[in-house]
Amino acid sequence: MQGTDIIVLRQIVMLTLLGLTGFFAGKTKYLPENSGVILSRIVVKLTAPILIVTTMIGYNFTKQTILNGLWIFLFGIIFILISGAISVAACKALKIQGAASNIYKMLSMFGNVMFMAYPLLSSIYKEEGIIYAIFFNIANDAVLWTLGIYLVNKHKNNTWRENIKHLINGNTVAFTAGIIFIATNLSQHISSNAAVNSIYTVLFDTFSPLGKTTIYLSMLFIGLILSEIKIQSFSDMLKRYPLFILSFVKMLIVPVLACVIMSFAAPFLNPMVKAIVVLQLAMPSATIVSALASQYGSDYKFATEGVFVTTVLSVLTLPVMVYVLGIFG
Repeated sequence: MQGTDIIVLRQIVMLTLLGLTGFFAGKTKYLPENSGVILSRIVVKLTAPILIVTTMIGYNFTKQTILNGLWIFLFGIIFILISGAISVAACKALKIQGAASNIYKMLSMFGNVMFMAYPLLSSIYKEEGIIYAIFFNIANDAVLWTLGIYLVNKHKNNTWRENIKHLINGNTVAFTAGIIFIATNLSQHISSNAAVNSIYTVLFDTFSPLGKTTIYLSMLFIGLILSEIKIQSFSDMLKRYPLFILSFVKMLIVPVLACVIMSFAAPFLNPMVKAIVVLQLAMPSATIVSALASQYGSDYKFATEGVFVTTVLSVLTLPVMVYVLGIFG
C-alpha cells in the first residue's frame, strides 16, 4: 500500500471514529433525542457557511482555480443526471414502483456531499478540497431542489417558486460573498490599511476555527442520525436487496465510470477536478432524502434504510475509490 493510500485510510478511520462517537452518544441516550436535528441546523446555518467564507477569502484563487471549479460544477451536473438515468433502469429491472421508485432515484443521485464530503476532502486535500467541494455541492443543490423535489413532491402542490427558493441558502450566500470578496480584490485593500487589516485579522482568527468545527460536527451528526434511524429488523433489511444494489451502483459503478470517462474523454483536466468529482459521487446517500420523504409524505422508511445502508457500506467503498483514483492518476 502506498504512503498516500495509508494517509487516506487513516483519515477515513478517524472520521469513522467520530461518526461512531455520535452513534453511541445517541444510542445510549447520552445526548437527548433529536440532537442530530439540532446539530444539523448548527452546521447548515452557522458553521458550514462560515467555513465556506473563511476558506474562500483565505485561499489564493487563480484563474485555474475558477476554471477547475466550473469543470467540477459541470461534471457534477452531468454525472448526477447519469446516476438518475441508471436508477430509472434499475427501478424497472427490480420492479420498484410508486413512491419507493422516486426515493430510489433520489438516493441514487444525491450524495452526502457536505456532511460526509467536507470532512473527508478537507482531511485529504486541506483547504483546496473544501474550495472544490463547494462547487460540486452547488451543482448537487441545483439538481436536488429542482428534479429532486419533482420526484418526491407527489403528495403536495408546492409551486416551483417555493421549491427553487431553497437554492438560496446559507451555503450559496456564503459562496457568493466569497466570490464578491475575491472579484473585488478586497484582500489587497484590507492589507493596505493597517487599522482595517488588524480588525480583519481578529475577525478571521475568530471565525476561521469556528468554521473548521464543521468537519467534526458533521461526522457527529452522521452518527447521531444513524442512531435515530429505527430499523425494525436487521435481517428484514437484508432482504431489501435493492438497497445493496443501489449502494454498489452509486458508490462504485458510477464513480468508476466517471473516472474512466474523465480520464479518456478529458485528459486535459486538472487531476484535482477528477478526484473531487469521483469522490463526491462516491459519497453515501444524502440524509436530506429521508427528511424530504418525511416532509412530502413519501416512503420515509425506505429512504432511511437507504441512507443507513449506504453510509455503513461507504466505510468500505470509499477506500476502494481512493485506490481506483490512484490507478487512473
